[in-house]
Amino acid sequence: MTKREIIYTVFEKLNILSDDTHVSEELVSSLIDTKRAMLLKQQYAKNTWHMPIEIKQELCLDLELVNRIDGYSCAGKILSTKVALPSSIKIKGKEGPLTVRKGDGREIALSIVAIERVPYLFENRFTQHLTYCAVDFSGKLFLISNDNKHKFLKSIKVTDIFESPDLARDYTCNIDSTVEAWDSEYPIESSMTDIVVDLIVKELTRSLGIPGDNINDASDGRR
Repeated sequence: MTKREIIYTVFEKLNILSDDTHVSEELVSSLIDTKRAMLLKQQYAKNTWHMPIEIKQELCLDLELVNRIDGYSCAGKILSTKVALPSSIKIKGKEGPLTVRKGDGREIALSIVAIERVPYLFENRFTQHLTYCAVDFSGKLFLISNDNKHKFLKSIKVTDIFESPDLARDYTCNIDSTVEAWDSEYPIESSMTDIVVDLIVKELTRSLGIPGDNINDASDGRR
């Protein structure tokens, strides 16, 4: 289902037209993202590995060599994405992206760590051979290793669940630029779409002062 279809479903349930109300499509779009993030946090807080593929987005990002991360120097051994990643949905126990792969799709053996741990990664001789991945506070993703092999990577594919799927879509692999963001498939489970619509309808119903019987009508058929 596309975001535009979800927006129009909300308008239909509220019995309003998009051109004769102060409730804009942009407002409903923002509420869709907010309610989706809230529900995903609730549903997958205890098990991030069971997230279905339809809620994820895969981004294709170019890399460049950098000499330091927030004051930590590691000359010639740090790769950084050229752009910051869109904000991901913060779920307990998830330090960074769900997966990071090479540009050709092959897996990269790496450990995802919090950015604060970077200065201490190579103090342990038993783990100093590993390749690490961290996302800094600006959103840039870094690959750090004592091994020079990773330096030859030119691009990566990053899979995650993002707060704003519309922003993330700009970096998705094989994007169809002829299709607008709202007209592409929205990353949400079909069973969750109905819940999102109901939550938005109830919230806007209260703010618009729609009579109580219309609230019930808005929820009909969604139980």
